[in-house]
Amino acid sequence: MAGIQAWTETVDDRLSAVGLDRVTAAVWGLVVAGLLARLVALGARVAHFDEGRVGYWIGRYVETGDFHYRYIIHGPFVQHVDHLVFSLFGANDFTLRLVVAVVGAALPLVVLLFREHLDGTELVVAALFLAGNPILLYYSRFFRSTVPVAVFAFAAFGFAVRYWDTRRARYLYAFSVLLALAFTAKENAAVYVLVWLGASGLLLDHELFRPRSAATGTEVLRDWWDRNVRRRELRRDLPRFLGHVVVIVLLFAAVILFFYAPRAGSPGGVGLYNAVGNPGLFPEVVDATVADLEEGYGYWFGGATESGHRSSLVDKYVGFSERLVGTLATYAAVLVGFAVAGFLKERFASANPRNLVMFASYWGAVSFVGYPLGTDIYGPWLAVNVVVPLTIPAAVALATVLRWGRDALAREDSVSLAVAVFVVVLTVSQMAFLGVSSAYASPLDDENMVQYAQPGDDMKPALREMGAAAADTDGTDVLLYGSYFVSDGANPDSEYQPACANWFQSLPLPWYFQVHDATVDCARTVGEIAEDGDAPPVVITRRSELENVSAAVPDYETRTYQLRRYGTEVTIFVDPEYATESS
Repeated sequence: MAGIQAWTETVDDRLSAVGLDRVTAAVWGLVVAGLLARLVALGARVAHFDEGRVGYWIGRYVETGDFHYRYIIHGPFVQHVDHLVFSLFGANDFTLRLVVAVVGAALPLVVLLFREHLDGTELVVAALFLAGNPILLYYSRFFRSTVPVAVFAFAAFGFAVRYWDTRRARYLYAFSVLLALAFTAKENAAVYVLVWLGASGLLLDHELFRPRSAATGTEVLRDWWDRNVRRRELRRDLPRFLGHVVVIVLLFAAVILFFYAPRAGSPGGVGLYNAVGNPGLFPEVVDATVADLEEGYGYWFGGATESGHRSSLVDKYVGFSERLVGTLATYAAVLVGFAVAGFLKERFASANPRNLVMFASYWGAVSFVGYPLGTDIYGPWLAVNVVVPLTIPAAVALATVLRWGRDALAREDSVSLAVAVFVVVLTVSQMAFLGVSSAYASPLDDENMVQYAQPGDDMKPALREMGAAAADTDGTDVLLYGSYFVSDGANPDSEYQPACANWFQSLPLPWYFQVHDATVDCARTVGEIAEDGDAPPVVITRRSELENVSAAVPDYETRTYQLRRYGTEVTIFVDPEYATESS
């Protein structure tokens, strides 16, 4: 023990010399480790339908300079930031997912805002869960706004807690900016606010029902009124209060306007940057932004549906809830178990239950109950909204186990120490094993966190061949054939390119056409495939058309993949000149 104490003192001295302490250093270490885990092979998985759709529109934004809020692909945060990333580093699967990976890796830093409420061990354990939970790892490597909205909302909440602890207005300003960023990431930021209001109501009920600082709840309210209203010098305090409110509102509105406002590629168009040079356009920009927000939020919160789900609300809710339970049971069972234990410990075994732990427990529980009701298409990413707040009560429970182990070591209780070590090793190894298997070893596995619209096979070999052909040839590089891929009528002015394609059924292929700058055309008859005896180097069709297309390009090599998880076999024909991969 003396040797361990001497070592820790040495570590503390060295960290202090650079302005750090053990807890902060450990959290930063987990952030760095989490970032590395998120960047390794980040571009290896073929793009999901949604990734390809949003990536395509960002590419169009880069090409044209035109942007407006498309509510069907959620908030504009990732679109604007990836616009910058694409402009600097080019467009590919790695750069597409880079921003989400970095934002997800930064999530553990939020726990440092809870220093007044959690001890050092609890802070580090919470950071460990946030860095290493398999669900958070998988979807930090997935180009979707679920992780950014969770990170920004969690950070906003952290700064609100920090303001409560210090009463320093700068934390309220940070809260306003981060909450606005949450709204720019995804519309369900509004659900976070509603959950916070509900959890706050439960905490208030606790305090008034059995107050810790007064005889009755009425006395608590009277005391609060006396301290915060009656004894205030309104002439001095009211202007300061209103000033802070104005700044908070302006910061929130500025962030919302910056991200949601349209951009115009032409000098005279209605766009935010054009309004900077021509202030007369500013009212039109604001009007367009407000109209887009009303339409988008009206769609998401007005009961709109994409899936055509015909089951009753109860059947749908039960089905989605069962799938959410399955995701949590597979990839977050230990975390959820610790969260339940941490809540019970704080609620029934603590003389003064901490509001932060209770609040986070209610937040996670309501998210678990509510999100299956608020979604129309199930995706395992819903679990992100549940896991993030539950890391706090989970950290309380696991930190308790660590303290038991420390105490057992001090009193040389080998049995208790062995139990504590077993629990900790099991927790860490479970996260590591599931994280590695889901994010790296089998990211396309049906048993994994894979939603239906994820291609079921690794198409990257054929896509590389397509890219090589596009770089080497003039004219048409890729030909789509068959009614599944080819539209009956084509509008050459359509924003959906190639205009001749059944664009949504083709996803994520249009993203890869764009990335490789491939010229794409369509054939509606077999005779058009090799018209004039010259076929494009790549032909894409459904596997059911294999025999017909093979007759037109008999020498081409074939690769067959699932464009979705199942039932969408697609065959890609490749000219032998570019068929570098084994078929």
